[in-house]
Amino acid sequence: MANFNLFLPELLKAEGGYQNKLSDRKGNTNSLGQMVGTKYGISAPVYEAFIKRPPTVADMKNLPLSTAVLIAKKYYWDACNADEIENQSVANLIVDHYFNSGKRMFVKQVLKDRFGAKIKVDSKISRDTIALINASNPEFLHFEKKKPKPNNNATTIVKPSYSHAWDWLVFTNKKAFQR
Repeated sequence: MANFNLFLPELLKAEGGYQNKLSDRKGNTNSLGQMVGTKYGISAPVYEAFIKRPPTVADMKNLPLSTAVLIAKKYYWDACNADEIENQSVANLIVDHYFNSGKRMFVKQVLKDRFGAKIKVDSKISRDTIALINASNPEFLHFEKKKPKPNNNATTIVKPSYSHAWDWLVFTNKKAFQR
């Protein structure tokens, strides 16, 4: 089963420390409309929900790593039921997307729209969704071999987009959607 402690180094490497970019107004702005930034990937609205008041720039800059880890585990990892996902890399992919997409659950929308899965599209992963994820071959979620070009014998390996990867995952499990 996947483990949060194995995901954490990847999260911290990707998210880093404090930032306050104008291009990320949604994540950097508290409920008072003040640009206060993010730290360790924890957005101002999420930190506000955690401390139960609008954070200041000083609050965000001084956000302890231990608090950010607690928030990441509770609001993201646990919200995705990632401990129940058998493959660590798949869990990392799902939680990373959830972390960076404003808690949108892309996998459920793809399962419903493209393959007719009887899944309620919300910000939670149900046990049925986990079962579909665990029943799938995780290898393609990370790498896909492209066919060689006519004048080139080399086969390249590329990382697919999220929706492409989930299309494949569901395509390989069509029977699970024929209820």
